[in-house]
Amino acid sequence: MAKFPVFLFLMLCLAISVPRAEEIAVDPAAPTYHNARFGFSLSWTPGNYTVSEAENGDGITVTDGKGLTMLAYAALDPRVGDVTREDFFARANRKKAAYRRVNRQEGWYVLSYVENGNIVYIKQFYHEDHWPTLRFEYPQSMKQQYDQLVTKAVSTFQPFLCDGECLP
Repeated sequence: MAKFPVFLFLMLCLAISVPRAEEIAVDPAAPTYHNARFGFSLSWTPGNYTVSEAENGDGITVTDGKGLTMLAYAALDPRVGDVTREDFFARANRKKAAYRRVNRQEGWYVLSYVENGNIVYIKQFYHEDHWPTLRFEYPQSMKQQYDQLVTKAVSTFQPFLCDGECLP
């Protein structure tokens, strides 16, 4: 019987020590985020959002409780440094997309497709050691509601403000 409270105590300690994303404050009237680790920034339309930053500083997750998930991140994946620019662009052709745009000169691609009733929109930029990425997912039935947010976030996303000099 004495083992049960010890087990609960250990489980509580484990739950408390697991790394989690931390909610951060943004101005609801003019939401903006700047990533100090990878040097990217973006803004999006005003609204009631929950914004959480990854504990490791890779980026943010923005949700609105109505079906929107927006991710803005870059990651130091060990495979990124081994992927050529051509391999990066080949990724744009792997998925069936209703909309696809590739800009090799500026180093980015956009994919948009429907998956499980949700619109998925991805814009990813090439850099030799990290790939700044914007990813949106929201119900297809709410496309009109989220079009303005997606347009603003994509148009204000600046992926290379420090061109990798921010990296630890």
